[in-house]
Amino acid sequence: MPIKKYCSYTGCRVLLDEDVKYCDKHQKQTRDHKASRDREYKRNRNDHKEQDFYHGQAWVNTRDGAMSYYFGIDIFKYYTTGMIVEATTVHHIVPIKEDWSKRYDSNNLIPLTEKSHQYIHNEYGKGNKKQMQDILFEMKIKFFMDYRVGVQKTFETL
Repeated sequence: MPIKKYCSYTGCRVLLDEDVKYCDKHQKQTRDHKASRDREYKRNRNDHKEQDFYHGQAWVNTRDGAMSYYFGIDIFKYYTTGMIVEATTVHHIVPIKEDWSKRYDSNNLIPLTEKSHQYIHNEYGKGNKKQMQDILFEMKIKFFMDYRVGVQKTFETL
């Protein structure tokens, strides 16, 4: 018999399969509420310089280059779990709000899934920023040694 659980919406007592978070009614309601919150957040942001940067062609090219360099995989997930997962975003290890000059620095970029990205930012917020940054930089070095050095040697022999 499959395991059932209640809808995650507060007060809702609809029974669902364990891998389903919300019932049909509350899934749409929650999605609409999140979309509304996201629109409000974007409307009230005051970091226009950073937002303009993320919409520029130079950033798109830099981001695509970082994705390509790391074969489009989430490096954090790979080195923490051994799983190969497609990356969806490129993270600035040292945030551009702290050091604007590193916004295009490939040494400061690492591709991640949105889940890994949120995890890393949560660690930053918990006061583990320096430790997490050191881990990310170490992962970049390990990736270079494990994969890019071999690729360069292969091309040199051709």
